[in-house]
Amino acid sequence: MFILAIASNPASVLTIFAFLAISWYITSAVYSWCRLRHVPGPFLASFSYLWLGRLAFGGRQREGYMLAARKYGSLVRVGPNELLTNDPEVVKRMSSTKSQYWRSKWYTGFQFNPYHPVMFIMTDPAAHDKIKAQLMPGYSGRDISSVESDVDTQVNNFITLIRKKYITSPGVGGFRPLDLARVIPLFTLDVITKLALGQEFRCLETDSDRYQFYKTTEEDLPWLSLVTEVSWMRDIVYSTLGLKLLGPKETDLKGFGKSIKLANDEVRRRFAPGAVEEKNILGSFIRHGLTQTECEVETQFMFVAGSDTTAAAIKITMLHILAVPRVYLRLKDEIAAALREGRVSKVITNAEAKELPYLQAVVYEGLRIRPVVTNMLSKEVPQGGDTIDGKFIPAGTSIGVNHSSMLRSKTVFGEDADVFRPERFLEIDATTLTELQRHVELGFGYGRWMCAGKSIAMMELNKIFFELLRYFDFQLVDSQTPMISHSHGLFVDTGLQVMITESVESTTDA
Repeated sequence: MFILAIASNPASVLTIFAFLAISWYITSAVYSWCRLRHVPGPFLASFSYLWLGRLAFGGRQREGYMLAARKYGSLVRVGPNELLTNDPEVVKRMSSTKSQYWRSKWYTGFQFNPYHPVMFIMTDPAAHDKIKAQLMPGYSGRDISSVESDVDTQVNNFITLIRKKYITSPGVGGFRPLDLARVIPLFTLDVITKLALGQEFRCLETDSDRYQFYKTTEEDLPWLSLVTEVSWMRDIVYSTLGLKLLGPKETDLKGFGKSIKLANDEVRRRFAPGAVEEKNILGSFIRHGLTQTECEVETQFMFVAGSDTTAAAIKITMLHILAVPRVYLRLKDEIAAALREGRVSKVITNAEAKELPYLQAVVYEGLRIRPVVTNMLSKEVPQGGDTIDGKFIPAGTSIGVNHSSMLRSKTVFGEDADVFRPERFLEIDATTLTELQRHVELGFGYGRWMCAGKSIAMMELNKIFFELLRYFDFQLVDSQTPMISHSHGLFVDTGLQVMITESVESTTDA
């Protein structure tokens, strides 16, 4: 009779449902709070995702994570089941080859194909290591003799674009400012598409985000970051059904969906009967046994992972070079000396760049001052739990990396760690220099989870600053607010307007 009475009264059904839902939430929140109550952190984060979600959607992850570390210490609770560490030794322990830690479910927030995972989101170490061994010959350049020359081509295309449209001649008229924050990503996208497919997207040639790849990505990032950080949203949106309904599709006319179609068309062409083997990253994937579907998803992921992060590093480093006269002039002097002494090629080689100490210091300081991502890249505590900072952490807890705080460590980098000062890498002995560089390189990951495209990214960084300053002089147009940045896992940068004139060195080197 009780059940029949409820069934005849919809309001009662809703009341009971609401009561059960609220009871479940309170019970789970209390359980979550108790489980990690001994780890300090923001109060909201101890029982909800409000703190994480607000930072992710609002684009303030970098600032929020750094402030949390300063207030609460090396290990901070940032969610019901999420911790954040800035301890490099903990980071190494979680990611070492023999570590029992697996990637956490956080990584599923980067799945875009509802049926086939990309290497980056594989949580099983054995499955990850197997496919990484197949991918690395392509990513490292071992299979592709033209990697450096392909990067050089895009560097030259960048130089050509500037000369064609953005040179200002003082006293002649024609002020032509360039938005570096807009154009640098065009360079990195052309680099990775050329290396991956054998043909760049021609963004530099057309001076445009041809397929609105970046425009769409930047518009979507607040939502994507929110969904990735909030576990229950992630479980819904990145489920098979969620991706089928909401994920990017080949039929999209712009953005990531359009780039998926371009990549898939090329992969299908390579797997067609009679296809000729080609010497690029995709060709290497095929040569090392990846299936057609595996080639599709890995190639698609390269467009984001291989372009946006490198662009972020170039933008922030250029900003600091231009904002600090001492750095600008010293780097220009090193470039001029290398040109006078004939120590560099028409486009500086990767090997030659490594022999220029101040250039290397600038590259590493740029990577240090603002890591290329604010994503947590969480790992999951294994069975039996672990002890970190003297606190027992139960199995199943997700521990992310606070890169921004870790690379501003005053213990490691000195009391002026918040200052862009490349000289810190030149004032130490060779052993300490190696240690500092390895510390900075933790931004690329560590051990088995290290970024596969690290060598390509470093090559781009070694070349682009030298070549831009070799040929041109730059001046910030708005020195008070030169660039505005928001951190949604990846960075969205706007501004960085510059005035460009021909450098004196470029006339003697031409």
